[in-house]
Amino acid sequence: MKNLYYLLAVVFLVACDSDDSGDTANTKKTTDTFVLDATGVLAEQTVEEAKKIVFGRWNMSTTANTISGSVSSSQQIANTSTCDFDYIEFTEDNYLMGFIFDGNPETAFGHYKLNEDSNGFVSSVDLFMEDDSEAFKIATLTDIVVTESSTQLTATFSIELFIPEESEYNICNNTQGDYTALKAEPMDESDSASVDSNHSLFINSWELESVYVDGQDMTTEFLSSPCEYYDTYLDTDTLIDGCELASSLILSVSAYGTYTFVYMGSSEGILVQTDTWSWVDDSQTAFYVDSGTQLITVESLTETQGVFSTKSDEGTEVFTFNKI
Repeated sequence: MKNLYYLLAVVFLVACDSDDSGDTANTKKTTDTFVLDATGVLAEQTVEEAKKIVFGRWNMSTTANTISGSVSSSQQIANTSTCDFDYIEFTEDNYLMGFIFDGNPETAFGHYKLNEDSNGFVSSVDLFMEDDSEAFKIATLTDIVVTESSTQLTATFSIELFIPEESEYNICNNTQGDYTALKAEPMDESDSASVDSNHSLFINSWELESVYVDGQDMTTEFLSSPCEYYDTYLDTDTLIDGCELASSLILSVSAYGTYTFVYMGSSEGILVQTDTWSWVDDSQTAFYVDSGTQLITVESLTETQGVFSTKSDEGTEVFTFNKI
């Protein structure tokens, strides 16, 4: 099934378009790199403080009140699919928004914008999805409040969704409404990371420069993922005839143990792949991906570039990424 990001991108053709902070955010747990436990009312914060409050992964716990979506009654009858709002995660500049669509996880990815009112405080948060040079708004969050009870951080907010009627995912508009979400626990390393640690260096946004397999440049082949499909007759992955490969690959790494590949520029649209990662040990020189089944070795990691290697059936694969 085509992923959520791609199907939204091809039906959305809309181009995108400080004073004293008053009650500032409570930022009790701070490392040299990350603010993990900020609380407060977003409407009373500047952009800088508000970004600290929303930072992290928020898992939906309850729907206090669901407001009506943009799906008509006839469309609801015709569309027998189901959709549930699963989570939302904010990094420094990007977001991940997860849905469970017909029992399968789907992910939207893009950048977010903190909107200011006339007093310089944050009134709302817009979520955008990008398609090369274009961007379109997929959702708006308002009335965001983060509180702490015992050791649990809780967020309440309202979300309005703008999935077009032409998309098979328009049923997800019915998930908009008022939510309560619990903040996930960050990776253990995020609690104590220093600025110059591999952990802090790795948690960033990166763009692929090259992929080599046993010394042979395989970058073009690696960018073919949006054009691949599984041919059940041939029992193998096959390329779509005439498909233009992705022109770039973005890697976004989170302090909450997730990473995201975003393939951009393909004629098949944008492909988003999300999974988990974790360090092998305290040396932070190797990490696991794919639920711990694949080992990645850190060959070198600086503020501007990362080089990683792994073993596969094809040989030794070496990936070079440049920080965005």
